[in-house]
Amino acid sequence: MNYRTPLGRVKGLGSAHAGSKEWLLMKVSSVILAVLFLWFAFSFAFLVKADYAQILLWIDAPLNTALLILFITVGLHHAAMGIQTIIEDYVHKTSKRIFYIYLIKTFLAIMWLLMIIAIIHVATNLELMLSSMDTLFS
Repeated sequence: MNYRTPLGRVKGLGSAHAGSKEWLLMKVSSVILAVLFLWFAFSFAFLVKADYAQILLWIDAPLNTALLILFITVGLHHAAMGIQTIIEDYVHKTSKRIFYIYLIKTFLAIMWLLMIIAIIHVATNLELMLSSMDTLFS
């Protein structure tokens, strides 16, 4: 039995039987983000009264560095998937839809790269940063 309208059959519109992978990735990334957010919120609560050097030392800890990179990676990937879904649902012209999706993904990829570089820079150059701080404030 075919439930499509004649126009839908001609245009080939209808269920593409796709999207379950994206749906599952959104659910998995949501659970991962919930756990990582709890870690980040509790860590941040302890760092509220910390000075700059203590925050740098916190980022330098290997577990914190890895979890922070994971939090940023999963968070930006989750944001990209969510924004893409919104664009696919509400931007009707195909060329605009493709342009906006590439624009958003490019912007988020650049943001991800800059954040990861900053975290790795702090984690690998901590002694240099702390010594330059001592000379600045001495």
